[in-house]
Amino acid sequence: MSTPTTDSAARIRRIYDRYAGLYADSLVTAAAALLDAYLATAEQHGLEGKAADEEGWLAQAAADAVSKQHGRPKTERTASELNELLAHLRTALAAEGLTVVSTPVRMGVAVEPLPGGPVWGTGPGGWNDPGGLAVALYSDSGWQLSTNSTRSTVHSIYAPVTEAGAAEVAQLVHGVLRGDVADPFRRNR
Repeated sequence: MSTPTTDSAARIRRIYDRYAGLYADSLVTAAAALLDAYLATAEQHGLEGKAADEEGWLAQAAADAVSKQHGRPKTERTASELNELLAHLRTALAAEGLTVVSTPVRMGVAVEPLPGGPVWGTGPGGWNDPGGLAVALYSDSGWQLSTNSTRSTVHSIYAPVTEAGAAEVAQLVHGVLRGDVADPFRRNR
């Protein structure tokens, strides 16, 4: 895969930032490379790059094509695959310096909020337990982010469902907890 241009990566990031989910850097890189390939193909057919994507359809197509690969898996994962992937996630969250805590989220791994960072309602311990975040992975889904509570809105995290993808998920969760990544649970994101 060729190295995407900075402009293409920025365009893809702007598209993903409009969506409610969270997007791993590897997806931004892959979608930017696909956009560059689309633009190169357009030029081979006599279209100047800016004219070929004046309305942004090629950038949108690249962003959507790449993210779609990381939603539902083609075949359901087994229990042992899920347990292995969630173990990788626990390791990655700990490597980010986050504290893994218990969670009512089925097939989930939860982390405490960071001091001075955002909190979401109450955690599983009740009113004096500030809520953190939980990431779940199911046999028929990609990574899913929720608050660490029994009832929550769920947002997709678009990242490879691999050990490397678990590390990217942990980085995104850490970013939300620090306030560096737009909080998908806030209305004015």
